[in-house]
Amino acid sequence: MSILNNSQIVDMTQAIERVPEKPGLITAMGLYRGVSVATDAVTFDVRENSLAILDDHLRNVAQKNGMEDQSFDIHTLAIPSYPIANTLGREKLAGVRAFGRESEQMVASAVAEELERQSERHDVHYEYLTALMTMQGKIDTTYYGTIDAASEFGVARPTQTIADGSVAANLRAAQSKSKAGLKNGGRTNGYVLFAGAEMFEAIVSSTDVAQAWQFAQGSAMNPLRNELGTVANGYTMFRFGNVDVILYEDTFQDKAGNVIEPLATDKGVLVPRTELGRTFFGPASTLSALGSIGSRRFAATYRDPKDRYVEVESEQNALVLAEQFGATVELSIAP
Repeated sequence: MSILNNSQIVDMTQAIERVPEKPGLITAMGLYRGVSVATDAVTFDVRENSLAILDDHLRNVAQKNGMEDQSFDIHTLAIPSYPIANTLGREKLAGVRAFGRESEQMVASAVAEELERQSERHDVHYEYLTALMTMQGKIDTTYYGTIDAASEFGVARPTQTIADGSVAANLRAAQSKSKAGLKNGGRTNGYVLFAGAEMFEAIVSSTDVAQAWQFAQGSAMNPLRNELGTVANGYTMFRFGNVDVILYEDTFQDKAGNVIEPLATDKGVLVPRTELGRTFFGPASTLSALGSIGSRRFAATYRDPKDRYVEVESEQNALVLAEQFGATVELSIAP
């Protein structure tokens, strides 16, 4: 279907899905599993679930391990929508950049470039959603208020102080608290510590780390580089025991120009290398999408009937939820 059609909105979802994703640090770690849903809100249950061993019995006898009924709470949360719209008028398309090309080719090229720009902006916003949920357990929305994982799941985030001379012991204590709060029945593959600048400096300059790294080679200081590829190249990090310590100073900016820091400079957040939660992707906000399944993002174009402009719209309908928020530990520097 041609984008020059003046009577219909043209679905460009397949086009924006073909734009390569540019994940941020937290997105690349895969802490949140994507789930597509067909509704604008999700309903889920919250129940206790932890690692449990079974009793042994003689083979082929009546005694069997049973499963006890578990009580649970029902929760319903709306999926926020994050749309982007931009109008491509004649003043943006005319000029030497497409000299000698047919008008339809010029418009198609401009739409493709606009979809790529909007896709990159969605990638940045999704990184912000995962960062805010991981660091603070929150999603701050305009129309649905603040979605707080601590209140939704009725958990209190564990805390741990870090003191010079006992960093190793402090991190082991934090790991124990993280394991106690892990309720998904899974296992971890080590831990990641996102550290603000002051927290990172306190850990790096501690006597424990100095002793552990006095014979280390500089080339081994980035253990996550092979795992995260080019994403990790812009971060300072090192491994201490089974904890990957990352200097996290990422900031984001809202429409008003305010700078948002998901993690304070004197704080840190220790998370297990496992699935912390899920991201629910809802359907598009169009009438034709009623009852359809969700996707990471949608896009469409609309040609003005008077042939004055092309409007390019995209949206990302996502709810990031740290269902294992009790397994994330907030670290602070001991006074």
